[in-house]
Amino acid sequence: MLDVLTTDAVNARMESLAFKSIKILRKVGAGGESVAGKNPENKKYGLGFSTPREMVFLVEKLERGEVVNASASNEMIDLVKREQSRFAIGRGRWQVPMASKYGALDSLRSAVGILYTKNGRLALSITVGRHARSQLVRRESDYLLISRFSQTLMKELLGLTHFLPQNSVQKFI
Repeated sequence: MLDVLTTDAVNARMESLAFKSIKILRKVGAGGESVAGKNPENKKYGLGFSTPREMVFLVEKLERGEVVNASASNEMIDLVKREQSRFAIGRGRWQVPMASKYGALDSLRSAVGILYTKNGRLALSITVGRHARSQLVRRESDYLLISRFSQTLMKELLGLTHFLPQNSVQKFI
């Protein structure tokens, strides 16, 4: 995608949507360094940076069809609705339709999504990290933390307590 659009064009679009803290600094692998990526102060961020606050606002704009246009936004939401791996939000095979995406970069673990519940929609973005544990244990425990926090949000904000299958057994590290 960045070969066609360029990192600077994506950053300009994010800025036009009032996202000042979402920046692509370079493409994965090599090349495609953006103007922001050439700033020595940004080198510490690697591929790019964002904030959970702006990521949740981005997902909300996608849901409303305001990122590119309604058709493209719907395609993007439909794509993340098909996410099969539920390591963070939705861990344990929730019986709640959702559009979510998880990811990792260096010591950070993140998840962003929209939950479509009978009590309403909930957009959320959670990032955790910077632990002094082994990579594998940290990854699993961070995703577990994201999962449990998203469950708490569903319970407290939407009043939902039954979102896992009746016979569901969650196995966590």
